[in-house]
Amino acid sequence: MTTLAFDTSTEILGICLEQDDRYYSYTAKAGLKHSENLLKEIDHLYSSSGIDKKSTDLIVCAKGPGSFTGLRIGMSIAKGLADGFGCPVISVPTLDILAYGYSYLKGAVMPVLDAKSGKVFTAVYENGKRVSEYLDIEKDKLGGIFTTYNEVFLTGSYAPAVMELFPAEKKLTLDPGWNSCRTESCLALGKALFAEGKQDPDNAGPIYIRPSEAELTRQK
Repeated sequence: MTTLAFDTSTEILGICLEQDDRYYSYTAKAGLKHSENLLKEIDHLYSSSGIDKKSTDLIVCAKGPGSFTGLRIGMSIAKGLADGFGCPVISVPTLDILAYGYSYLKGAVMPVLDAKSGKVFTAVYENGKRVSEYLDIEKDKLGGIFTTYNEVFLTGSYAPAVMELFPAEKKLTLDPGWNSCRTESCLALGKALFAEGKQDPDNAGPIYIRPSEAELTRQK
């Protein structure tokens, strides 16, 4: 099976290509210039690996929350490539990707991303399962969630800032790999959904949680 996965939801661009027991990846802090780099680096992975694009069985992409522009780029390219390759697309929530692989931990796992305007995107996971909604919450209200748990493991690009915001909160633990690329997790989650017979409908779109700043301005 040949699977292509990529994540454009943050400033870190991650791409991975897997065929049977062969695995190839690309990671770069692209500064949200994913439109300039994504297709180019995908082409490079196929050519350098010797894998035929036509052999692609599945495309997996992150669907947010995250950068509005990055998500639109990622999902539109995923759909375009899937049409060209003749394969399905499965999109995976970014917070699920960040929390993947920590089911062995006690307490809560909380991936945290900067949502701007004094807020963060987050969700709560226990034993590998999401137990909350995808949240768009004020930073200072995170403390109300922390009180529910004896231990809280923070990961994601905004996790260090949350640690600084709650310096006296002893139950918090920072993931040593808080800012690492998790495209392998994106791929694994997508393949698991594919094995269950799932794929995105034609009208699938990103998880935004809230309107973009441009949409909010128009509403005013």
